[in-house]
Amino acid sequence: MDAIAILDVGKTNVKVTLVADGGIIEQRRRHNEPHPAPPYLHLANDRIWDWALDQLTALSRQFTITDIVPVAHGASVAAIDGGGLVLPMLDYEQDISDFDAEYEQLARDFAETACPRLPCGHNTGRQLFWLQRKFSEAFARTKAIVGYSQYWAFLLSGVAASELTALGCHTDLWRPRVADYSRLVDTTGWRRLMPPLRKASDVLGPIRPEIAARTGLSPQCRVRCGIHDSNATFLRWRSLLQEPFTVASTGTWIILLAAGGNLPAAGEHLDCLGNVDALGNLVASARFLGGRELERIAGEHRAVGGSAEDKLTRLLAVPCYALPAFSDQGGPFAGRKGRIVDEHGNDAAASDPSTLGAVYCALMTDLMLDVLTARGPIILDGPFATNNVYIAALAALRPESPVLPSAETQGTSLGAALLADPNWPASLPVAALRPAVDITAYRTRWRMLSGADRVRAEVGL
Repeated sequence: MDAIAILDVGKTNVKVTLVADGGIIEQRRRHNEPHPAPPYLHLANDRIWDWALDQLTALSRQFTITDIVPVAHGASVAAIDGGGLVLPMLDYEQDISDFDAEYEQLARDFAETACPRLPCGHNTGRQLFWLQRKFSEAFARTKAIVGYSQYWAFLLSGVAASELTALGCHTDLWRPRVADYSRLVDTTGWRRLMPPLRKASDVLGPIRPEIAARTGLSPQCRVRCGIHDSNATFLRWRSLLQEPFTVASTGTWIILLAAGGNLPAAGEHLDCLGNVDALGNLVASARFLGGRELERIAGEHRAVGGSAEDKLTRLLAVPCYALPAFSDQGGPFAGRKGRIVDEHGNDAAASDPSTLGAVYCALMTDLMLDVLTARGPIILDGPFATNNVYIAALAALRPESPVLPSAETQGTSLGAALLADPNWPASLPVAALRPAVDITAYRTRWRMLSGADRVRAEVGL
């Protein structure tokens, strides 16, 4: 059987997934942890590479792998020469603040780059700047700078390439509205190190002969340029929907990608940013640590029984409110300490913390959709797509926008498969029913107590 292999390198897990006949036929995964060893906290690419080749070897005995599509998170970047890395790739949680004052003066231009200042090494331009200043002799050997997905494509094919979803993902390296590199890239002399720009779906070449010999893969196995992981998920829905629509990628973070939305000028201070999709479009985006905040609000309390509608009705009968923020980073209320209060703003205890937390996340999602002036259907992808209270609350808050919870748990792999086969089958999920519970008055009170009204005013709503 012919199959497409997706090499998906995430912060927590690494997966090799085979897709064929309209679905996933095999998947191997392992936990991913960085190396704490000197010279700094860095990614365990050596372990990942050996493991991935072992999985491809085993899978090639059962299937004919025609294409390999690399996928990776967007907060890593590689400085390479002809043989590989000139320096270990930084883990984005490493503190690299030594040169921040100089860096911010050169890099920060939200109007041009659609990039806010993010913590630690989340801005990959900051990683390169730190490496260049801290390890100048080694960095001087750099022949090319590539995104994380393109690093794996380089190892597989021997061809270095640049790609839009990697460049346009909170990097400080790209100006999406003019489709060119940023002032930072020219000031630091990095433009000459940027390889030719290729599409995520482009075939960079066949696998290197030594990899074919080691793994048993066909020497004609094609290596695609690769894509940023959130954009792989987004591409799947982009292929099915006309603008406007929004994809809510949920998990530890809730990340909203609003096709046809607007990135507000004041968004830099609200954790709004621009992403560039695989087609080169600027996609207005916003994020907050929804999964982590839900955990902290719900705590160890057992979930109360009943339908989502029952739970919402009980919350409204004796209302209390979770006021942001319950995370230590990200979102439009960063730096504030979360509280649970009654309708008068006095400290209170929730009778059903799980419901309160889910409604809080729905209210935050609703607020950020407003900030992005998002319209049209809302696709829910990830763990929150199975949280019935969150779904019901969001559907009640956005009656003009169908809420479509996706049952897929492998949207990244299925989206990446489109790069090798654009005719890959896909269908939209069924819209969630809007509950017969009116929570607009609750939202009005929450926005007043939380300061969400000030956030809306800041962006002109």
